Amino acid sequence: MGNYKKLSVLIVFLLLLSLIWFGCKKNTIEQVEETVVSTTDNLNNIPNPYDLIDYGTVDPISPPDAQSIVGLHNNILSVKCANPGCHDGAFEPDFRTVQSSYSTLVYHPIIKNNAAEDFQFRVIPFDTARSVFHERLTNCCFVNVNDIMPQDAIGQGLPQSDIDNITGWIMNGAKNINGTVPEYANLPPTINPYFLILDSATYSIDYTDASNRVDSIFYNPVMLPNNQSVAFIFFVEDDSTATSNLLVNQLKISSDPDDFSNATTYTTTFLNIANNPLHIFWINTADLPQGTTQYMRYYVNDGDQPQNVEFPRDELPEPYKTFWAFIVN
Repeated sequence: MGNYKKLSVLIVFLLLLSLIWFGCKKNTIEQVEETVVSTTDNLNNIPNPYDLIDYGTVDPISPPDAQSIVGLHNNILSVKCANPGCHDGAFEPDFRTVQSSYSTLVYHPIIKNNAAEDFQFRVIPFDTARSVFHERLTNCCFVNVNDIMPQDAIGQGLPQSDIDNITGWIMNGAKNINGTVPEYANLPPTINPYFLILDSATYSIDYTDASNRVDSIFYNPVMLPNNQSVAFIFFVEDDSTATSNLLVNQLKISSDPDDFSNATTYTTTFLNIANNPLHIFWINTADLPQGTTQYMRYYVNDGDQPQNVEFPRDELPEPYKTFWAFIVN
């Protein structure tokens, strides 16, 4: 009987404990559910800051004007001319980018000319007749038969619509990407390497190579024989002035490579020998300083520059100056 009572009390205790546990569990679950629902509601009620942005109506990007440099590059130059091994940077004009296309076309000196040498620049604003770029695209036989560009289809040029757009761009001023008509930049003359000639009859014996230089080093001074008639020959180029019309053509000789203030000055003479325009000065080496290194500089002006162009210049390395030097033995 005693054991029965104890068992009854234990059962009652367990029942009460289970009721309490299940009651607590139910309350806990309900609280969690209520918290989740409350949190979700709060999150859904938080405004999205991007919803406040008014994007308006976005228009699609319009294609560039077909008669602009960007339009020409997109539609013609980049897809029909910048082919591998052609105008892809292998040689000029360089049609890889809009910028390289423009800079190697407008007022850019040409490399290949026709037999009559009618052209000077690839593109001249407002002038297709003097723009060799236009000529190469429209003339079947610029130099040779069927050498019209592009060359990937020999003898077959661009469609007329492309030619019309290129023509329109040039005749509208060959404007840059900002829509500005370029101004011609008159470049200073270029002074090329000189020659020394000892044979007055043929002008063919060049005395400037390494075999006639000190220690046979090509940039050392030239060794000239005494009492010998010698011609100093200079080739000068200019982008706008014919070689024969250059205003200043002078040779100066000094014993100091960097000081020509007291140099002896000689004026050269223009000659055209076998279609080679040049400036020449003859002198007997007996009339030049003997046994010391003499440095030369050439001066030229096309009439458009505020100062004469000179070469070599003070800031150039020493080998340039010794290359332009001689010693009379």
